Amino acid sequence: MVSNDTLDLFRKRRTIRKFKTDEVGEEMVEVLLEAASVAPNRLDRRPLHYVVIRDVMTKRRIAEALRVRPYIEQAPVVLAVCGDAAISAAYEFDASAAIENILLAAMSLGLGAAWVGSKDSTMWQQSLQALCKTTAIPEKIDVVALVCIGYPDEQKRPYDPGEKRDPTRVHYDHWDNLKM
Repeated sequence: MVSNDTLDLFRKRRTIRKFKTDEVGEEMVEVLLEAASVAPNRLDRRPLHYVVIRDVMTKRRIAEALRVRPYIEQAPVVLAVCGDAAISAAYEFDASAAIENILLAAMSLGLGAAWVGSKDSTMWQQSLQALCKTTAIPEKIDVVALVCIGYPDEQKRPYDPGEKRDPTRVHYDHWDNLKM
């Protein structure tokens, strides 16, 4: 199996839901936002906005609305990744690429992160209402996801090479053509 620093980083990146109380400095947040800004996006339209949330009450309101995600309150930083459909209809794809860059950059900096979102679920809509009301996100802007960031207070082993790959989900030239 091929291995290098980048592929090893992919394998080490795990969702972290327990955070230490240590603050995440402004410089670290800026590095994560830089990583997001260099993610691919359709036609270089740049439809994304980010709300950096550190306020305890704002995080508490969002966590209460979701009811199943206490790590939102624990995370020193929560990034709301937002998109403007008026700029690009592909903003959700662009946001996904930016979020993946944030997650990988966080891992490379010794931080942990969790991608939070459940589009079209009732709890997600309730949490977005609380978030948008508290942070004054305009109605025309869509919150795609939240990213909880902090120093990990849990250890997870890296994935072994090939561990998550399912050969029954890879089709070659035709749906019925699998290599197993």
